Amino acid sequence: MTEPTDVPLPPAEELKATPEEIAEARAAEAYWTPERIANAVPVESDKGEDGEDNAGGAPSLGKPLRASSAFDNKGVATVGVFLISDDDDPQSDPGSRDQFCSASSVASPTKSLIITAAHCLNDNDRFKSLAFAPGWKPDPAHPGRGVAPYGIFPVKKGKVWIDGRYLAQGPAKADDLDFAFLRSGPNSKGEFLENATGMGNEIVTLHSAQLTQRNVTLIGFPGGSKAPLVCPSTTTKGFDDRFLEIACDGFAAGVSGGPFLRNFDGKRGDVIGVIGGYKTGGTRDEVSYSSQFDADLVRLYNQAVNDYPPDTPKGADGMGDAKLWRHAMAATSGTFHTESQKYGDSDLIVKWSDGEVTLYPGDQNQGFYTGCKAGQPCEVQLAKPNDLWSQYAEVVTAGDYTGSNAYDLMVKWVDGEVTIYKDIDQNSKLPTSSDQHPANEIKIAQAGSVWKHAKGIATGKYGGNKWPDDLVVRWVDGEVTKYTDVDGNGFHTETRLLAKNSLWANSADLITGGDFDGDTSDTNPNYDLFVKWSDGKLTIYQDVGTRGLGGESKVLAANSTWTHARVVAAGEFGANNWEDDLFVRWSDGEVSMYGNTQADALGREYQLVPPPTGFAATGVRSDDPCARVCGPELYRRGIR
Repeated sequence: MTEPTDVPLPPAEELKATPEEIAEARAAEAYWTPERIANAVPVESDKGEDGEDNAGGAPSLGKPLRASSAFDNKGVATVGVFLISDDDDPQSDPGSRDQFCSASSVASPTKSLIITAAHCLNDNDRFKSLAFAPGWKPDPAHPGRGVAPYGIFPVKKGKVWIDGRYLAQGPAKADDLDFAFLRSGPNSKGEFLENATGMGNEIVTLHSAQLTQRNVTLIGFPGGSKAPLVCPSTTTKGFDDRFLEIACDGFAAGVSGGPFLRNFDGKRGDVIGVIGGYKTGGTRDEVSYSSQFDADLVRLYNQAVNDYPPDTPKGADGMGDAKLWRHAMAATSGTFHTESQKYGDSDLIVKWSDGEVTLYPGDQNQGFYTGCKAGQPCEVQLAKPNDLWSQYAEVVTAGDYTGSNAYDLMVKWVDGEVTIYKDIDQNSKLPTSSDQHPANEIKIAQAGSVWKHAKGIATGKYGGNKWPDDLVVRWVDGEVTKYTDVDGNGFHTETRLLAKNSLWANSADLITGGDFDGDTSDTNPNYDLFVKWSDGKLTIYQDVGTRGLGGESKVLAANSTWTHARVVAAGEFGANNWEDDLFVRWSDGEVSMYGNTQADALGREYQLVPPPTGFAATGVRSDDPCARVCGPELYRRGIR
């Protein structure tokens, strides 16, 4: 995995416990006695209770396909119980009981990091007495009790890292982000976690194509057990392309947060998952799940190692409401802000109904920076409200047409003029009247040209060179053409992809370009074309540069939901290196991001702006089951 490098950390031998830390550890030991730990109950109480065959598409596995498990009375040094005091109870009956989950230590320069499931906490700033007891095992001297051979490690106040989208959306809607890092203080002897137990487990991330893994050991503490339950050397498989699934007997409530350890040697291994994710880990004792460890996990790990501030709930804060976003008429992605130019990340330019044009810097967390804060970029106005952009700017797209790190903005005006505004960044100012012509304006098609018939433009890397300076154009008569190497001198080589036809003329609604199959490189500049049709069908044409429109794959069949999509833009808004994240503005003003969208499947949906309160605005029936169960403010479009 990617190790953090931006903040220097002291070597392990320089770590030294302070008197205050020793006092905190002694207080944790005084509270978390063996008797109290034995009486703690699992945070999750429903695993195995409902008898479902993992409803929602998960398989029902017969006994011959499941691996046997056994309790290890010797304990596992890097795996233990994660303890939550009665004041910290996240359930609906706070204060009634002590609780626990399973957890494990992970290797880090701090020697102090723990990983567990986010649903064990559902919060990251209000806990008072969290602690970790690694190596928890039966006490030979006191039958019926457990012992913490390495001591109790209190979790430092405020040192809990959970993805902000999970905090905002919860375990059902953000189930692929069900992991959390915690930083512990030393034990009462002044030993830091990895100095006491030995090196922690190594974090390893997996691509969605790598979810089948061999030689994986699952470990957790079912309620009432004094020893860890170990399911040795079995095989995982992928579920829903974003979860690990493992079939091991006996993993009842209490095991949440327990590690999936590849190549486990009896003490440690590669941690490739923690019990959680789908249905917070599954509804049956014999089948467990983990959220996929990907770039989202790496980001949290880096936060924890470098002691960055934890996320806050990430929802609609700062982006306004659905009433505002109904006025977003067009959007395009590109590397605009100077901070984004350093790493090639994507930002968003939005054209509003009143002619205002704004730039939202991407935060690489499937969202955008909005309000200005110290050390952060923020939303800026590129053009104040004006008639020029509201009445005459018909199509906007962006690419690097003029050869620099900053993207350029291309505008197709209603009269057929096409203009490039070079090197847009947060300091740019766009013209607001026809008599303004800034120095970065380049006209590449005159008013009255054939371009007045262009209805959609998607910029990408479609075979000209490694720069995003090629166009796929949908014309009013259904013809589709490709232009490569567009620059300040205008349009060059044109290739016809489709002759005029009624299908594309009448049914192709929105297009955008991105790298959804993940195969684009400097030597293979091969973007894909995303098409949203009028009946709600979604298709992606892979590798347009080499295959034309012959590589069609269906992402979603015709459906009523996507008929309401009004604006789409693909970009690199997440933490990987592909332009595979899809921004969508819906007819009711809701705004979504589909992160890591694939060539044949939508990615996980993250809500950036919720729909208006009440269902009248969204057209949802009053008898919709989610209207009764979820409540209007929690209603989500289900795209699965």
